[in-house]
Amino acid sequence: MPAERHHVRVAKDSFTFSCAHFITFNRTVGERLHGHNYRVAVEVAGPLDENHYVFDFIALQNLTRAIAGELDHHMLLATKN
Repeated sequence: MPAERHHVRVAKDSFTFSCAHFITFNRTVGERLHGHNYRVAVEVAGPLDENHYVFDFIALQNLTRAIAGELDHHMLLATKN
């Protein structure tokens, strides 16, 4: 019998980053470089551990902040741009 799976979604006001980006159309027309502020939400799924948690919330918080920190004030480029 498969283990029961639980889903947890976490979003906090402190899970944010700012990035610049642009888009090109038909490889000839492009929009100007500009930026946005992004909010991050994280969803994890899995069975409950021995403490009845899907994932350690402190570890999830730290990981999410670290990833957002790496993206903050950088340039996002589309894979095929």
